[in-house]
Amino acid sequence: MEIRTVAVVWRVETSIKLNVLTRVQMLKIEMKNCILFILIIFQTLVYAQSKPFISHPSQLGNMDFAQWIGPQSDSEKGVFYFRKQIRLEEQPDSFIIHVSADNRYRLFVNGNRVSWGPAVGDMNNWNYETIDIAAYLKSGTNILAAQVWNLGALSGARQISHQTGFILQGNGTKERVANTNASWLVKKDAGYSPIKITREIAGGGYIAAATDSIDGRLHPWGWEQLPFDDTAWHNASELGQGNHQGLDTWIGTPWLLKKREIPAMEQKVESIPTLLLAEGIDYDLSNYNGTLKTVVPPNQHVEILLDNRLLTMGFPQLLVSKGKNSIIKVQYQEALFDGDERKGNRSEWQGKKMKGYYDIFVADGEDRVFEPLWIRVFRYVKITVDTKDELLYINDFKNVFTAYPFEQKGSFQSNNNTLQSIWDASWRTARLCALETYMDCPYYEQLQYIGDTRIQALISMYVAGDDRLARNAIQQLYGSMQSMGLTKSNHPSAAVQIIPPFSLLFIGMLHDYYMLQNDEEFVKQYIPGVKFILDWFISRIDKNGMLGPLPYWNHIDGGTKFINGSPPGVSDGGSALISILLAQTLELTAEMLEHFGDKCEVGNYSRIAAFLKENTFKLCFDERKKLIAETPSKQIFSQHTNSLAILANVFDAETNQAVAQKILSDTTLVQATLYFDFYVFQALKKAGLGDEVISLMDKWQVFLDNGFSTFPEHDIESRSDCHAWSAHPMYDFLNITCGIESKAAGFKVVEIKPQLGYLKNVQGKVMHPLGKISTSFTKDENGNLNAVIDLPEGISGELIFKGSTYKLSGGNNKYLLN
Repeated sequence: MEIRTVAVVWRVETSIKLNVLTRVQMLKIEMKNCILFILIIFQTLVYAQSKPFISHPSQLGNMDFAQWIGPQSDSEKGVFYFRKQIRLEEQPDSFIIHVSADNRYRLFVNGNRVSWGPAVGDMNNWNYETIDIAAYLKSGTNILAAQVWNLGALSGARQISHQTGFILQGNGTKERVANTNASWLVKKDAGYSPIKITREIAGGGYIAAATDSIDGRLHPWGWEQLPFDDTAWHNASELGQGNHQGLDTWIGTPWLLKKREIPAMEQKVESIPTLLLAEGIDYDLSNYNGTLKTVVPPNQHVEILLDNRLLTMGFPQLLVSKGKNSIIKVQYQEALFDGDERKGNRSEWQGKKMKGYYDIFVADGEDRVFEPLWIRVFRYVKITVDTKDELLYINDFKNVFTAYPFEQKGSFQSNNNTLQSIWDASWRTARLCALETYMDCPYYEQLQYIGDTRIQALISMYVAGDDRLARNAIQQLYGSMQSMGLTKSNHPSAAVQIIPPFSLLFIGMLHDYYMLQNDEEFVKQYIPGVKFILDWFISRIDKNGMLGPLPYWNHIDGGTKFINGSPPGVSDGGSALISILLAQTLELTAEMLEHFGDKCEVGNYSRIAAFLKENTFKLCFDERKKLIAETPSKQIFSQHTNSLAILANVFDAETNQAVAQKILSDTTLVQATLYFDFYVFQALKKAGLGDEVISLMDKWQVFLDNGFSTFPEHDIESRSDCHAWSAHPMYDFLNITCGIESKAAGFKVVEIKPQLGYLKNVQGKVMHPLGKISTSFTKDENGNLNAVIDLPEGISGELIFKGSTYKLSGGNNKYLLN
């Protein structure tokens, strides 16, 4: 089934009350034709390439089409198991099925785990996985079994839900025997209960879902195997036939099914390298080799502290034997806390305490592997054991690292080895903030925020050469658009949070994709929504020619002097920052529309952008400081607004450089945090001061000096030790230091303008749709630059150095520049 965004026709008329230009002169804007724990040993997941999901039930006949099924009560929440026996005359060559659930599932065939999901989406884009399970089937009787869970109000903030449900659809006539319907059996896990995690438990604001409490004595062991007694199980309830995206709405089920478009997650087993503490047992710490193996006597309290040395995420597995009735608590955290509730150096552990979410397991006395339902994120793990009358064998504790399968294909090297450490930590940050969607932080929220996602997408395309998660994000965020014309700040999400500037950054993200990927048809389908967003802002330009009061939360940068991260002037009107950001976004949109031949809107948007910039400069530029103030009252000045002014071409080239110098030197300005430094650095680059960016990386080195292996939300005492927006040095090294940038749609033309700062030699590689762009720069004692640049065949470009321009073509280019 080909997936396309459902077309919606909007007709929007906007108006601006302007003294200088009338509405007729400024705007003739009309939107036209807008378009539990699994408790078994880990087994390798299989995702087979196969035909897409059946697009319409008539291919099988309506009576044969799969039903969504659920427990007998539609209000039930918890962990459920579904089973279905099927009989085959012979092992098939192929047996393609499509599977999904609300909220999550794990699918087993004859005891083998073959799929898990669905990739998180929303009701209008409910993903399903397609797999070929033939290799796991046999002639005779086979068992299909699924673990499905729905934690209701305790689900993560990313999780959208209707009710507990499961669907499995065979791809053709031979597979329809597997279709879900009332012949499937269902049973709730009596041994499972969720653990509500509070801010106090987690050590910071937490919305990423309940953790797991499992009583192994009540769990239906062997439920996924064929020889299991399911006579006490009930027939599943039929909830309605599968509803495919854009079709069959009469069926009544609200999940509009969509074929998963991202790959399976990477999974690999990790050992935990360091055992720091073992209290209550006799354990020789010096002999620990990554395998946790010990015996806990009866009626004993034991505490074990492990250090992974690096932050990681995935599905931890605890292997135990015997120890019936033992209570085992496994607690996870990014960092330890001292007596003042501060974290400090992340590698210092003595005298500190453990906080963080946790899982609870009650052993049933048999050989078991305990694994949580969802990922855990940790550097430190504390295992607390209280045995009862039987000794407990701990056989091992490992982690199945799980993340989106990005590969590091781009690279950066220089004569400064500390920069390599920043590169490596940035990559780890980016990896841990990417799963089935991009995530702001893996531990506390796991939400795909536009501010973080724009930076993540650039790293994905530059370094991994993988645009699939970026495409997925654009589709999902566009799909979150609200009736007034703004996207949600993050999506997928059960809640609706509106951050208007993030809707503008969404347009910037779409423009980034337009410039870096040769995929015009993908971009064009989102232009109607882009216009809808811009109309919302344009209609709020006031009589002074700046944006008037804006509703909602207008977050720009956390940790600054901006109240709740919002710049001055947003609530009352007259925010220079948001006015300039709108002007810049209008110009980026006009650039895309020019390419697509929409001449009328290009003129409208260009005039409005010029009008905004002219009036913002006239009202907010301070002659004494030679900077743009936050509002016409000229009381507050920031790095943020003046950086955006450079990027939006508010100043001429000479003024750009003078303003950039003040951004660097004037400490009275509201300072950007790690996040907004992304835009500050881009402004320095545009103003010709990109050489300064390398020196500014000392801000990131501080974290490495304090034991971080990823970069945090804001500072040393940040809530989150891993935050996506702080990974942008990877992009900065390649885009600013090496100077590699797309100068035409689809990356058809490249500009390389190296700004090495104090570095003597630099090598950088960026992924391009046609291959790889490789650069090598070496400075001699006289300031001459030896430049070697390899471009993929089929693209052209320019090398710019000290104001001079040199032509580049596909293949090897060598220049000695002075």
